[in-house]
Amino acid sequence: MADTANENAVDISESDSVQQCNEDPLNSSKELVITIQSPDKLNSLTSDYSDAERSSNIVLENQEMTSSNNCSPDPKGKLIITMPSPTSSQMSSGTETIQLEISNGSSIDQNSPTMEMDQSNIGYCLVCNDLGSGYHYSAFSCEGCKGFFKRTVQKNLIYKCKDSGHCIINKFTRNSCQHCRFQRCLQVGMKRDAVREDRTPGGKHRHKRRRVENIIAENDDGGGGGGGGGGTSRNHDTLLERVISAAPDRLPKTEEIFAGEVKICNLTGNELLQCGYLELKYIIDWAKKVPGFRDLCITDQTALLKSSFMELSVLRLSYRSMGMDNVIKFAEGLLVPINYATNMGWGNELINASVEFSLCLKSIHLDHSEFCILNALVLTYPDASGVQDKQKVAAMQTRILDTLRRYVSKKYSSDLQRYGKMLLRLPALRTLSAKAAERFLSLTLEGSFHINELVSQMIS
Repeated sequence: MADTANENAVDISESDSVQQCNEDPLNSSKELVITIQSPDKLNSLTSDYSDAERSSNIVLENQEMTSSNNCSPDPKGKLIITMPSPTSSQMSSGTETIQLEISNGSSIDQNSPTMEMDQSNIGYCLVCNDLGSGYHYSAFSCEGCKGFFKRTVQKNLIYKCKDSGHCIINKFTRNSCQHCRFQRCLQVGMKRDAVREDRTPGGKHRHKRRRVENIIAENDDGGGGGGGGGGTSRNHDTLLERVISAAPDRLPKTEEIFAGEVKICNLTGNELLQCGYLELKYIIDWAKKVPGFRDLCITDQTALLKSSFMELSVLRLSYRSMGMDNVIKFAEGLLVPINYATNMGWGNELINASVEFSLCLKSIHLDHSEFCILNALVLTYPDASGVQDKQKVAAMQTRILDTLRRYVSKKYSSDLQRYGKMLLRLPALRTLSAKAAERFLSLTLEGSFHINELVSQMIS
């Protein structure tokens, strides 16, 4: 007996292990093997089985198959469900045994009478109930929650709940409250120590790191970059001049991204993402000009750029949009209204991150020199994941901090709190940037956007 329901989705076949008892239909039983290639086909399975006029006791839920009294586990891990046969009204002892096997794999051996369930291929994220992809940091989760937990731990981010700390976390609300989402990650068993283990060199993503390192090393003549070790006023003036001349405010130009005239009404979200790729190249070129950066090994240069890329992007986008209302300046001559960018699929998280931080900068009237110094300060984060020579990076950061302090005290001598106000903006930048990166990756996983591979590596 062979029957097929939902071709390419559900295969129903009679098992070779069926035993006939004296060929008496009253005492016979049949064993059907139903192979479901994808969990989202379960609903169609129940409807198709109903069409065959079979009375079913299968209970299928979003996260698990809840068995009734007629269900029993097979030693091999299958779910065996006993169901009345088509002639149950006439033959009370006739039964069929249904074995459900679920697999996310694309290839299935149709010749095998039974297939064992691969527990690693099915399941739902314990954090948000989205479709899981495997065990990450000791808990079964989706790619989105995996990346969120990793960034939170590596960047030492601290979140605050706007409510009582008991927000409902699911695939639709997970981006609404980062505090409750992180707490949920910890509750389901995600381990901070596992993230640290993921930092070790030589892992499965080593070839990707090499690609980033190669791009950073391009056109690098090996010049030292001269960190400037002295503490004299002259040294600080020189450092300031070099930080400013590195030009972190360089803008992408529309002609470098688009061919011909650009019309906002015809612009797509994926086309707008090309600005992000060009921004990345500008950031790498700029970083090489920051005093002391090229004195670091390539591994540390890569780690600092990966750690700061999203923060630098939000900082630059916010600064150049600071004097504008309801628009974001993505490139020279490319001003996109906030509501249009949101409708394009970027989402409130991405837009709000830039708008919110732009207001932070506007409130303190950040000038151009301060903006240049802040860029260098964001780049030189000694606790960035993967940094080997933390002491050297910390020394760079100290010199930049001292340069900022001297500049502010000299130009804004009457504003004694200005230096502290600027430093207090950095934790907010880190939090907003992490949220923006999370949204970027979510859009990529959903298939809404196609992020350049290099950009994806920088924010993952």
